[in-house]
Amino acid sequence: MPIVSSRTGAASLPAFTERPSPLLPSTPVGRQLQWLCEASDRLPVPDAERHAHTSLTSLSLPAGLRVESFRAQPRQAERQAYAVLRDAQGDRHHVVLETDPAGRIRALRRTPIPRTWAELGDLVRGLAPRASFLATEIDRDGRIRPVYGVAPTTRRPIGSAMALYVLGALAHAVGQGRLRWDEPLAVRDAWKTDLTSSVGSVPDGTMLSLRRYADDAIFSGDASAIDHLLGRLGRGAVEAQQVRFGHAQVGANLPFLTARETTQLKVHPRMGEEYIAADGPRERLGYLRDVVARLPRPTEFPDEPRLTDSVEWFASPTDVSRAFAGLVRQAATQPAVGAVLGQQGTASLGLDAGRWPVGWSKNGVEPGVVTENFLAGTQSGRTFVVSLMVTDPDPVRPLDLDATRAALLAGAAGAFTLLTS
Repeated sequence: MPIVSSRTGAASLPAFTERPSPLLPSTPVGRQLQWLCEASDRLPVPDAERHAHTSLTSLSLPAGLRVESFRAQPRQAERQAYAVLRDAQGDRHHVVLETDPAGRIRALRRTPIPRTWAELGDLVRGLAPRASFLATEIDRDGRIRPVYGVAPTTRRPIGSAMALYVLGALAHAVGQGRLRWDEPLAVRDAWKTDLTSSVGSVPDGTMLSLRRYADDAIFSGDASAIDHLLGRLGRGAVEAQQVRFGHAQVGANLPFLTARETTQLKVHPRMGEEYIAADGPRERLGYLRDVVARLPRPTEFPDEPRLTDSVEWFASPTDVSRAFAGLVRQAATQPAVGAVLGQQGTASLGLDAGRWPVGWSKNGVEPGVVTENFLAGTQSGRTFVVSLMVTDPDPVRPLDLDATRAALLAGAAGAFTLLTS
């Protein structure tokens, strides 16, 4: 059922702005996007020309593509980018483009952007058996004002998007004077999960600031970074932060699992079942302490969905929207909050940074689970949140994570347009 509300005053956000990207930069992705638009004026593209510009086995383009907006991927600006294109018929498309070391296109995903709320609802429902979505505005009093949703209060697994609550707990502790953003914390083996991640690859004993851990936790969902923050804060602080942010189903996340614990329980599904069978949060906490904590660091990671309905972190799109509203309040006095959330911003949506100068984001992606969550602010000071969640626990026919992400990004881009139309 759609949710419709009257437009209200918008929340006032601190000035955490994203600078517009030029159209189009002289980078491999910029040049290839320009070529795609030029090629769309003389379809079909000859095979020889396609081979010269791409490693794709086929290329299907609508006629008359033009760039509406372009955003480079932070930290990979030359090799990956996102764009919104408009074709000769006026239809809009979200594009994800990656180039190889030679500068040719190696990956291209073009997804039509929904033009109506009904189309957006159909897109989300068609991705997986379990899907939720909410588009909302944050008013000047910090309250969320839902505009349109699909099962917006239904609890879904959110993967590393749980870092929003960890960040909120960190900001709360800083606000109370108990911690500092620049406070150093030593890297510990006991808090590492993936040794190839940004924090996981750092030698034990290295001192990193809490801000550095927060940056990696939000930007890439670095499990080791998240667990170092959890270790410093204590899981109780994050559990309490869920309450402060208005999470409607806190009991689903008790005890609040570390990333390493979650991985261990999924790697050892028998233990996962034993954990689930424990009688209440207290017994589960004891199981984590007495059994899971004794396991060595995981060296493998499941590539199929496991225990997505039980060993996870859970929230609804409404919960995530309230979390963003809470982070807006914290960012008003702690600019670091906005800076951390703005690293990726709305770049993956390809939104025009001039029209949308404020952008925050946190996703969560793992086998069977994809969630994309964005906050964007307009030049006039209005603030909107879009949260999309898709889950499919079927291990036989698992979600195509890249295709699902591309579809959700197109949906989110369409939602922000509809919110201001």
